[in-house]
Amino acid sequence: MAGLNQGHPAFIANLVDLEGYAQATLSSATSAAQTAALIEGVYDVWCDQDTYIKIGTTANDVTSGTGYLLRQNNTITALIRQNSKLGAIMSTATGTVVYHKVG
Repeated sequence: MAGLNQGHPAFIANLVDLEGYAQATLSSATSAAQTAALIEGVYDVWCDQDTYIKIGTTANDVTSGTGYLLRQNNTITALIRQNSKLGAIMSTATGTVVYHKVG
């Protein structure tokens, strides 16, 4: 990021690069669902119901035993590698997982 610190050493924490990226959603229920392959990067991920998530080249096989529990109304930051997918299964009911590339 040339010119960002104007010649002075700087430590940048919590950098979020939103330019050119839009959030997307993955609808899920008590049956697993997954996104298409995603662009490698850092993503914020949140959900409106307790959800088990998995990231991998195949992610629609996520279960409560193999997924990471993401509690409703919480956000995590996750690294998603090139061609990996985000999979989700709700613990109960239906809901939405939202993901947004931030870097």
